[in-house]
Amino acid sequence: MGGNAGGGVGGTSGAAGSAGTGGTSSCATVDGAALDQGSWDDRFSIAGFGHKYGNAPVVYDMAQDVDGSWVVAGAFDSFGGLAVPPLMRWDGSSWTPARTNWELPAPEDGFSALAIAGDGALALATNDSFGERDGEVWVDTGTGLTSIGSFKGQVRRLAWNNGVLWVAGSFEMAGTPAVANLALWDGLSWAPPPGGAADGPVYDVTVGNGEVLVAGAFAHVGGVAAAKAAGYDGTQWKAYDFPSALLVFALRRTTNGELYAGGALGDLGEASGLAHWDGSAWQTVGGGLGQYASRGVVSDFVEHDGVIDVVGCFNTAGGLQGDTGAVATRSAARWDGSAWQALNPNDDSVSPWFNQVVCGDEGPSAVWDMGQQRIVQTQSGSLVGGSFAGMGGVLSQSIITRDADSWQPVGSGDLGIGGSVDLMATGGETCGEVYGLGTFSHVAGVPAVGRVIHRTGSGWENLADTIPNDAYCPGLAVSSTGNLAVGCMVFPPTGDAQGQVFTNDGGTLVSAIGNVVLDPLMGLAYAPDDTLWISGMAQTGSVSTWDGTSLNTLASEFDGPVSEFAFADNGDVIVAGAFTHIGTLEANRVARYHAGTWSALGDGMPGQVLALAVSGDTVYASCYDEGNGAYLLGAFSGSTWQELATPGSNLTPDPAFSFNDIRPVQGGGLLLAGSAEVDDQSGFGLLYYKDGQFRAVGGGLGAISVSTVSLGSQSLWVGGTIYAGGSVSTSVPSVGLAHFELPAN
Repeated sequence: MGGNAGGGVGGTSGAAGSAGTGGTSSCATVDGAALDQGSWDDRFSIAGFGHKYGNAPVVYDMAQDVDGSWVVAGAFDSFGGLAVPPLMRWDGSSWTPARTNWELPAPEDGFSALAIAGDGALALATNDSFGERDGEVWVDTGTGLTSIGSFKGQVRRLAWNNGVLWVAGSFEMAGTPAVANLALWDGLSWAPPPGGAADGPVYDVTVGNGEVLVAGAFAHVGGVAAAKAAGYDGTQWKAYDFPSALLVFALRRTTNGELYAGGALGDLGEASGLAHWDGSAWQTVGGGLGQYASRGVVSDFVEHDGVIDVVGCFNTAGGLQGDTGAVATRSAARWDGSAWQALNPNDDSVSPWFNQVVCGDEGPSAVWDMGQQRIVQTQSGSLVGGSFAGMGGVLSQSIITRDADSWQPVGSGDLGIGGSVDLMATGGETCGEVYGLGTFSHVAGVPAVGRVIHRTGSGWENLADTIPNDAYCPGLAVSSTGNLAVGCMVFPPTGDAQGQVFTNDGGTLVSAIGNVVLDPLMGLAYAPDDTLWISGMAQTGSVSTWDGTSLNTLASEFDGPVSEFAFADNGDVIVAGAFTHIGTLEANRVARYHAGTWSALGDGMPGQVLALAVSGDTVYASCYDEGNGAYLLGAFSGSTWQELATPGSNLTPDPAFSFNDIRPVQGGGLLLAGSAEVDDQSGFGLLYYKDGQFRAVGGGLGAISVSTVSLGSQSLWVGGTIYAGGSVSTSVPSVGLAHFELPAN
């Protein structure tokens, strides 16, 4: 198989191509007629929250209820593999939906803010991640949820004060445009704050000890000049001017009355993020927080037990990176009154959702896209919410807790992958040997030790390896006897790049070809006779075979890389990639090898081939559009190429569509993995083609891209940046990969 298994995942990963093994594969055992009876396996969840859409799930806000439990709001729809509303409750021992009755339907995009009053009154602001960014404010004062007003913009915080609801954000109330950024609801009508409106966004509002604190990007509030921070004691406003701050996101008093502010504070090249009010001016705390050579940004903080824990966008505390005394810590740190402590020195968790890379100081609305949104202190420890994949090497999507010493996952995960499995391959006598290769940080909740997983029983074995982090590994294949081959391009400290092939030896990847030196490897595949075909690219491209003892080069004059292989029943081998010639032979990106001779397949492909297969007398391929057009699914049966994707086939080609894998199945037809959606919008990512028609398999997939499909015994294994199986209405959480089970024969 060929393709790209490299690249980072911060919610995204590059699509990986995968070569077809053709109709002779020992694992082409799936019967296309049985696809309608299949279903997505529901065991592939991870700890924390999930989302059936491409953006990462988000926890925006948390509030303590009158019974001491904590209510969590955000844009999410699953927890522990089960569908949940975007409002959950933590009672100290278990997580449950915060409401059982929804007088107003829970919004698909969830809530951006919530508040709970001392008498139990609930307030919610609906979230809108896209488009016009508008929403509503809901309250339940004991008679059920009611919408009390709509707004244009975004709400970040809500707070109850003596029966009056304070609403803070960057918005205008519908019908009362003069009520903007900071709005008050007294149970009957909306009004600006006492004394006058805030003239800029308000990002925080908190109530305590008879004082309402507000912070944001305003210059005036309540009729007084107050740069970004102010307090209201019920009678008059007091300015806590912070003119050097760009944006203040959090303003709180500690238990002893000390006032602190967090946000994007000070000059761009200065460490900042958390500041203390000394009675007349703001002072940076402990040398500040840094993001490399730039200022760090604090999105939220909480004081407890005499310390202050902060979250946000930074990678050092106590100065910029490289400053004397600065400690490395990403997104979370603790100020103990005299020095900073690292809370997150190892933040390497990843997930397949798309996640914004935002520090909060990019603009007025950037704070809603920051990875860490909220931190609170519960009886058992700190609870952090946002859109992150995890902290401290612990995978826990969008929410995580910290006890006295370490981070702990929230909820129980299952067999999901923290990241993406970009290539999958099956083999063995019963197709039961299942392997995956990808870019991931965790396997079934456990930190990964390598980049290849192996299915064992009902779980995963993560194979240890010594492959360098910068290696490019485009090849994964399993023979009919179950032997594994992993193909990589490695970059020695000196000299040229080299190709290496690894195999599984008792749970560790070891060399499969001894000390044989290969050209930089571009792809590999097992032929039906278990000969390993390998392609490389040095000055020219090459194709070779490995029979277990020796390397036989069949051609070394390709003018571009070969990445795909397919094997015909008659012994012919089809290769494809980005080449246009083999020596003097013009063969545009696809060629046939027969009895020692290479030949072209008609006019070939107009762009680099991403996926290739052969079934019977027909060769199938999908390619990039390099400016000369493209085939989404091209078919060649002896003379010319024909596009099979047409409006009448239920799949109209689109520049954004491509297939990364093509697999023939029993009974005729093709399985297709990639980034295409059928015209009837019944599914994306995994399609089936037969008799001139395309349809989605199992409602398709929720995925940024689907990179590979491999056929197991009565099942399909699908890899890519996948977060759900099925359509939106039938979504099953499936993180990092997916498994589609078929009924037994």
